[in-house]
Amino acid sequence: MSSYYSLLERGASLPLLLAALILAIGGTAALLFSLRERRSARQAACAHALACFALFVFLLNSYDIVCFPQTEGASIDGTAFPYSLPWPVFAALEALSASFLAFSFRDFRSYRASTVTPDTIHKAVDLLPEGICVSSQDGTALLSNLTMDHLCRELTGGRLSDVRTLLSRLEAEGEDQGGKRLMRMPGGEVWLFSSGTITEDGAEYGRTSAVNVTERYRITEELRAKNARLLDIRRRMKEASELSAEMFVKQEEASARIALHNELGQVLLMGRHYIEHPGSADAAAVAMITSQMNRFLLGENRDAAQDGIPDSGRTDVSSGAESNACRSAEDELREAVRMAGSIGVSVEISGLDPVTGYVCGHPVDRVALSILSEAIRECAANAVKHAGADSISAVLRPEGADGFEATITNSGRPTEGPIDESGGLLSLRRRVEAAGGTMMVQSSPAFSLTMTFAGPCREGSTCE
Repeated sequence: MSSYYSLLERGASLPLLLAALILAIGGTAALLFSLRERRSARQAACAHALACFALFVFLLNSYDIVCFPQTEGASIDGTAFPYSLPWPVFAALEALSASFLAFSFRDFRSYRASTVTPDTIHKAVDLLPEGICVSSQDGTALLSNLTMDHLCRELTGGRLSDVRTLLSRLEAEGEDQGGKRLMRMPGGEVWLFSSGTITEDGAEYGRTSAVNVTERYRITEELRAKNARLLDIRRRMKEASELSAEMFVKQEEASARIALHNELGQVLLMGRHYIEHPGSADAAAVAMITSQMNRFLLGENRDAAQDGIPDSGRTDVSSGAESNACRSAEDELREAVRMAGSIGVSVEISGLDPVTGYVCGHPVDRVALSILSEAIRECAANAVKHAGADSISAVLRPEGADGFEATITNSGRPTEGPIDESGGLLSLRRRVEAAGGTMMVQSSPAFSLTMTFAGPCREGSTCE
């Protein structure tokens, strides 16, 4: 087997030299890694690096002397040690060194994968979705991750070198959130920045962090909009409630005024009838009712007995709006006929059984009969005032299962032109329509009022 010197003479030792160079570089890198991580294997790495370097220097020097002699007479004794050693010995040393170097790098890689090192911490901080920055007391950034650096570029246009520039921008344009600053980024995202201090080894450092709150901010804005809408709905509901209460009061006032108007009209018509026909009316009853109306209008609350009026002849005209509440529909109808007679108007009702309240043998709704009573009173009063009539007639016909149709006419003169529904007629129409019926008033060729109730009324029933 040829010696290493013979290999030099042939100029074939260059591969060994190049391999030694690579091993020297790898050994140096392994030594630096061991020193950086402060591992216990750094002594072996140091010895291996020195051995690789020594081998490289020896091979380089011998190759330079033999292949490129720079001084005259420079030579090497090929029989001396270690030039006389077979060249595979040097190849085996390089192979052994390469194996040790491969094992070192494999062990180092396993160590980095299973151990938390400063480098892994720095990488982990860079990968955080939140922005983190640690600065000195003069504002110089000592540690910042990629997210914070990106945010600083978007806000200030430059890298994060001086934290004070970033904080001043946040103070000027950010929205205060209890000591924190809410910032809308140019890209549409919303970030929440906070700053403070941390103490490490007796030294104080500045701390700045940023959290992406875009989704939470969007939800908050939606909740704010919904709360605003709810407040507006609440305000409108309150206004509607107040308006409804006011409308209810006004409706009650209107009902009371209509009832008073009807009662007052009945009294005035009764007095007019007595004056025109003194022999056809009861003077005591006219005096009693007129006295009661006067006391009510004047606000007097004296008992009727003080005026010498017996209780059996009293009629409380002040409760006209409630006078129908505790009477049956038949009693209310008979009272309407009696009141019409008191003002000189006779009433003829066809198709109604006065005992059972049936129309042509069919039962009808009690509320509809109550409305018919009001219609008879109103038509009787209008017949006297506007038509000069002394009688009215009501023709009832069955309609549906328990409804009926009523047509009321009078014996007076025809009206001139269309009838303007107001006062009593308007109140009557509202009550008919509220009960689910229909009402039609005709003035030509003669006055007629037609009400139709096809089924049960919605207004409620009277007291039986």
